[in-house]
Amino acid sequence: MQVNPTVVTLTKPALESTLLLYAPDENNAQRFSARLRNLVTLAWCDSRQFTASRRVLDEHQPRLVLLDFSKGHTDASAEIARQLMALDPGLVLLGIGSAASDRGAGVLCAMRAGLKDFIDIDAGDDEILDQLKTALEQLRNAADGQPARATKRGQLVLVCGVRPGLGTSTLAAHLGAMAAAIKPSADAPAIANHVMLLDLGHSSGDIGLYLGTSGDFHFDDALRNASRIDATLLRTAVSHHASGAAVLGQPRERNISLGGAEVGPLLERLLGMFDLVLCDLDSRLLDDVAHTLLKMADAIWLVSDQALGSMVALDACLRQLDRAQARDLRVSLVVNRYDEGCGISAMRMAERFGLPLLATLPERSRTLRAAANRGTLLHETAASDAYVRALAPLLARFRLRTKRSTGDGGWRTLLNRMGALWTRH
Repeated sequence: MQVNPTVVTLTKPALESTLLLYAPDENNAQRFSARLRNLVTLAWCDSRQFTASRRVLDEHQPRLVLLDFSKGHTDASAEIARQLMALDPGLVLLGIGSAASDRGAGVLCAMRAGLKDFIDIDAGDDEILDQLKTALEQLRNAADGQPARATKRGQLVLVCGVRPGLGTSTLAAHLGAMAAAIKPSADAPAIANHVMLLDLGHSSGDIGLYLGTSGDFHFDDALRNASRIDATLLRTAVSHHASGAAVLGQPRERNISLGGAEVGPLLERLLGMFDLVLCDLDSRLLDDVAHTLLKMADAIWLVSDQALGSMVALDACLRQLDRAQARDLRVSLVVNRYDEGCGISAMRMAERFGLPLLATLPERSRTLRAAANRGTLLHETAASDAYVRALAPLLARFRLRTKRSTGDGGWRTLLNRMGALWTRH
């Protein structure tokens, strides 16, 4: 028989709603309550004596239910979640625990159990309060039959090498790390632009190698659980570079299809959480993603060099974009490994294919390889290198938050540190 809930009384919480907490012992309940005392009132039920009965739900009529996904309790809470969903499909279930204590294992378990969100007990009050408010708003909108409130949308940029071996992954890795390092304000260095790199290039996993990131959560995991992606999961399960850039890719032994119905919802979710989603895309997937990535992209950058084979491949990519009805003003040309003595200029290439020339990047393969072999990116050790300076026109295309008091000062400061000339495009 289930014991009666113990209500932990708190004073003047930020939210008036009372949340029902299923935890395995009172110590956990007291710890969570003490942490959330300024935000919400908790009513605790001993999850070890849980029975599939509506009595507690009917008595308290909770708007939200928290389940303890602390280390050692994940399996039991996942089973309780399954039974609660069967009892009342309208319940909003949230996991709670410390994401750092088990390196995100509890977060992943909660997500796979079908929970809507995860409260990281170590997060700040503002973040937790935002999560609770969002969950309550979603519950109200569902009850009223109203659509959820519109959220901001980040920028999706596809960086597509027209064939393998053109340095596209190297380019994307540098751009992503540099963009994430931009601080909107010198007075608030902790505030950052949120940048995600999707590693879907010709050779899967290259961006992760360049940035020194790895993890067990990959793009196909995100596809299967698109509706459950939240800030806590992204912070704990997704790998991050030291710059702050998140990296989501695939292990080398796995191939995925980008033509499924899950891609669109996942991208919308990510674009609601990141200022910039930069995707290193395999050109062989262009036909496969015609109705998802291509349709949603804000910009499509085709990367080529001056070799005859690359220009043939560039023509083939443009034909693919034609078939997808995506050959429009979003498409631009980036010429990598540029050599003025190669016989054809970058501008002539752009004119030949009817594309705007976005940037020309010098031949610096040896220097870039040397930096990669040292486990660094080139701008980290040689900020004034010609390759780094040539990235300025591409960085300027990103819609990132910069220091408002000086207009484009955030960009100017970074590029000046790199020894670059500031140019506006």
